[in-house]
Amino acid sequence: MRTVLVTNLVAISIANKKLHAAKCAECGAKIYPSSLMKPHLARHRLKQKSLITELRELQHSIERMRIA
Repeated sequence: MRTVLVTNLVAISIANKKLHAAKCAECGAKIYPSSLMKPHLARHRLKQKSLITELRELQHSIERMRIA
């Protein structure tokens, strides 16, 4: 997964510090500050993993129903 730092996104100023945004390529969210992009992408991977696990369980259940 590639992290894209976009310079045309608005920077947020908090306590005289400028926080630049990074845009998530997967969901399009602006992440402030850009250092939080890695945890954001980790949540995407965790969600995808849980969806795949749930889908496998569902496929297994359907397969058992067909056999019986």
